[in-house]
Amino acid sequence: MKSFLVRGATVLALTTSLATATATAASADTGSSSSTSAVSTFHAAQATIKKAFTSSVASAKAALQSALTSATTTAQRQAAHAAFKAAVQAAVATRNAAVAALGTPPTKAATGSSKPSLKAQHGAIDTTFRGAVASAKSVLEASLSTATSSAQRIAARQAFQAAVASAVSARQSALAALRTPPVK
Repeated sequence: MKSFLVRGATVLALTTSLATATATAASADTGSSSSTSAVSTFHAAQATIKKAFTSSVASAKAALQSALTSATTTAQRQAAHAAFKAAVQAAVATRNAAVAALGTPPTKAATGSSKPSLKAQHGAIDTTFRGAVASAKSVLEASLSTATSSAQRIAARQAFQAAVASAVSARQSALAALRTPPVK
């Protein structure tokens, strides 16, 4: 049960970091004409994504070590390793989605508007959303496979629903942060 709670906390942390990265990606260029600030904003967003990923993996490792020290049976150790693998997979999926949402790096020599098209921004937001839901689904599947009671299965489904709700909220926030489409 303890490892399940750690997985749930990891999912929430990943989703929160995803929401932050998505919002950063959506508002990466606020219309300033300085291409240097766009590049530095892009690099800052990359650093944020990297920090969120490394902290997620570190927390998964800590949870693994904690679960292994308290494990008394082979089944408990296998469940701990399965939970660790699922947490790392979720972290990788979230990182990849956040990097995809960030898009291509702006160039310093860019002239004119360096803002991506509205369609590209929507695509990046949707890719991030699908990645977050996929990672939540993989965590759900891992949780359900290691669950031994109905209470654990219910908690796994509730954690999944919370992660999806958070991803939906992050997607809606990112879509709201987009500039309005041009009127013809």
